Amino acid sequence: MDPVSLFLLTVAGIFLVGILGEIVFDKTSVPDVVWLIAVGAALGPVTGLLERPMLEGVAPFFGALTLVVVLFEGGSRLNLSELTTAAPRATLLALLSFVSSVAVVAGVVSAGISMELLPSSWTMMHGVTLGAILGGSSSVVIMPAMSKARLAPRISNLVNLESAITDVLCVVVTVACIEIMVSGSADPVAAGAAVGRSFGIGLGIGALVGLVSLLFLRMLERSEYAYPALLGALLILYVVVGELGGSAALAILAVAVLVGNARSIGSAFGLSDDAALGQGVRHVHTQLAFIIKSFFFTFIGAMLGPPLPMIAIGAVMAVLLLVIRVPVTRLATLGGHFSRGGRALVTITLPRGMAAGVLAMLPHHAGVPGTELFPVLAFSAVVVTILLFAAAFPMVKSKLSPDDLSPETEAPPPQFPAPPMVVPAISEPAEPLTPAAERMPPSDRE
Repeated sequence: MDPVSLFLLTVAGIFLVGILGEIVFDKTSVPDVVWLIAVGAALGPVTGLLERPMLEGVAPFFGALTLVVVLFEGGSRLNLSELTTAAPRATLLALLSFVSSVAVVAGVVSAGISMELLPSSWTMMHGVTLGAILGGSSSVVIMPAMSKARLAPRISNLVNLESAITDVLCVVVTVACIEIMVSGSADPVAAGAAVGRSFGIGLGIGALVGLVSLLFLRMLERSEYAYPALLGALLILYVVVGELGGSAALAILAVAVLVGNARSIGSAFGLSDDAALGQGVRHVHTQLAFIIKSFFFTFIGAMLGPPLPMIAIGAVMAVLLLVIRVPVTRLATLGGHFSRGGRALVTITLPRGMAAGVLAMLPHHAGVPGTELFPVLAFSAVVVTILLFAAAFPMVKSKLSPDDLSPETEAPPPQFPAPPMVVPAISEPAEPLTPAAERMPPSDRE
């Protein structure tokens, strides 16, 4: 078959699998990304239609675009008021989950080095970096599942906000670790100064661009080219901040948080409280995020393959991430009136996803030696955590108590015209009407 025709059929197939996966998800609660990963595995290691060297060549370009889309999606939906007042339990769960995940992955890496299963050139910093990459659950996988499960707000908000917070933690800590490893400085003061400078440039420029963008949101809302202008500005920002030596990821994240909270921030600065990210822009971004998600999880499946010991180590990491989440969930939900089913549901919401996949490619692209194995380890862990979640979610959901589900709202009465009244046929002549006075007893007529 002509290569162009094969390419077009592959793209169409990926889109159709993504759409069918959404439909199957509605019926079975099995996440759609499972089928996308399966398609990628079929195209990659099974049939060899997609070869790893070719994928590795496009990975940096695809990874950068995916990172921009993922960061903007997660950051723009991060509500500052919820972080500061309404979600202390979600923040606690996110911090405990992230720290414990980093510790578990770093421990597996240390054990792998001592058993000579991992390169002897690796240090504890490699383990911490890989732990930060795999430290958070995926909002791309979890949020649709929570929405379609119709859970009580105390459960859905908890895991949704946790995934959003851990996405931020993964990016910040991973970028910091990469900066330290690239600098190669054993001096913690010098390493801290390098990280601080990178973070300062990224956050400073990102915050400035975000505040300036608040002035143009109403203008963008009226333009049919609003989203291309926004995406183009984000890509330019990513490049400029990177060239200036700053953290491009944090710059994008800062803009996303400010734009996502434009209404409250604009009011604080005396701007019009009508400033907000338009629904049209969000709708287009959601469509692009679906396309990026479809390609990226297919990419993850295609990148799976030898060396097989790396796949096994990644699978072990995934299982241990589930094990360590049991005590973390119990501690974070203590005193929160969670049922056993609700606590179990919070426990299994551990799937890693696009953020982990993108971050796994950054160290090698940044020139950190010995990190070319990171994608295999991370992709394997991502796949296994998603499979664990896909297998457990329908079972746990079926055992939830009524208090764990969102109360059914009463549907409004249908707004149909009233049907014509049918008058039954009268079989007997109707009794003639008599005046009310004549029907009264004689004694009451006076």
